[in-house]
Amino acid sequence: MGLLTDHQHTAITDRIDAIVSSPDRTIEVELAPLLQTMRAGNELQHGGNQAEAARCIRKKLKYGGKREQLRALELLNLLISQRVRLGVMYNDRKLLERVEGIAMNSARDSQGNRYDKRIVRQCVLDVVAWADLAKETGGSRAYAGLLVMGDAVQQKYEVRKGGTSYMSDEGAGSSGRRSSKTNGGRRRRSRRGFMADDADDTVLTADERYGIPTINLEQQAPRIRNLISDSLASAIALRNTLASIRPGTASTEDEDATAQFIQARAMRRKVLRYLQVVTGGEFLGSLIHANEELVGALTQYDALGDGADDLSDADDLSDDAGSLISESSSNVSSVAPSSASFAPTARSDDPFGDQNRIAN
Repeated sequence: MGLLTDHQHTAITDRIDAIVSSPDRTIEVELAPLLQTMRAGNELQHGGNQAEAARCIRKKLKYGGKREQLRALELLNLLISQRVRLGVMYNDRKLLERVEGIAMNSARDSQGNRYDKRIVRQCVLDVVAWADLAKETGGSRAYAGLLVMGDAVQQKYEVRKGGTSYMSDEGAGSSGRRSSKTNGGRRRRSRRGFMADDADDTVLTADERYGIPTINLEQQAPRIRNLISDSLASAIALRNTLASIRPGTASTEDEDATAQFIQARAMRRKVLRYLQVVTGGEFLGSLIHANEELVGALTQYDALGDGADDLSDADDLSDDAGSLISESSSNVSSVAPSSASFAPTARSDDPFGDQNRIAN
């Protein structure tokens, strides 16, 4: 590395480049190893590692394609939303200027083009959320740059809870006319086919009636086996980390435990998605066991924490990035159910139900 010309280039740059460039890598799963790499060394090296990570993300936002730009934003958002304190990174001037420029729709990429509207919109939502988080921390200096940036973006856009008005009215008239025509066409088609067999849901299978996706187990077998193995390893790693926490320290205050928690939660999301579509065979029992181990480890983390995290976060599986399973099978839904959807429902006509219990 040259004295004045070259920047620090370590395994941090290589790891971030691999995470952002490869759609096969799950960002949440890769977060724990990344944080371990960034925390290596003394306090001075920590600052240099954060600056290197900020520079790598900024370059992906400037020089990367649309997919890399979006994944770079997702990585940055995950670090901030999980309250990982990286003050040097969050106050990096060039990174903040790039992100703010994207949110303001004033920055251009390395080719001189404006950023995709979806990336701009997502950036606006992220920046506003980061500002709210910075306010919750009581003015922590680690999030000072995010707060200033969020205030500037909020002044430009009318921000509403749950979304923004940014470009929300674009093409509203034409889309409304198209939707009314489409709905009318659907009504006419439904009338013509009312007496057809496909209008009677009694002839549909359960999977078709309730929209349950299907997968090819032969093709997915290697992926499922790896998932089961990785899930059990993640649960064990989280338990071991929790056991090493000093007495009196909350799990949410321990960076290693929090990183392992994020990884275990991401693994459980994958397991739940497969449990939605795997209804039998050799993998069902193993997936259920892996889910139970992950739930136990996640519950232990919550019990040792301050209540900031709970299993409801683990069941919130509506990722905008799409289903992890659908990366290799387009037939799998991108929305996974919560664990409550697997609970048996009471039926009035069930002769073995609790309502027919014989009184003593």
